[in-house]
Amino acid sequence: MSDSANRFGRGAVRLATAPETLVVFAVLVLAWVTGFVGVLPKEVWIVDFPALAAAFFLDTLASNEFGVGEHTAFYPALAVFAYVQAMLVVTGVRVLRRRLGHPGVGE
Repeated sequence: MSDSANRFGRGAVRLATAPETLVVFAVLVLAWVTGFVGVLPKEVWIVDFPALAAAFFLDTLASNEFGVGEHTAFYPALAVFAYVQAMLVVTGVRVLRRRLGHPGVGE
């Protein structure tokens, strides 16, 4: 394995286990749950739109093409795609902070 692949892998693991990623994931899950149970209007799901769209697509694909039961793959896919969305949000914030010249804690 090349050095750049190892560096990318270590960076991805650090990003996946970063406290910021866990907090963003928790906020996404909280937004989805509060909309689902009716505490907040379902319009709050707009923050979860990328994860919801990907989960609906994967669930539909699994149902139509592979005969998997309806909504069997939806909730696991939603959790995975919400975590990926959280990682992308944290990456975007880090890039913006670096470009705008706002150093993080300890930098």
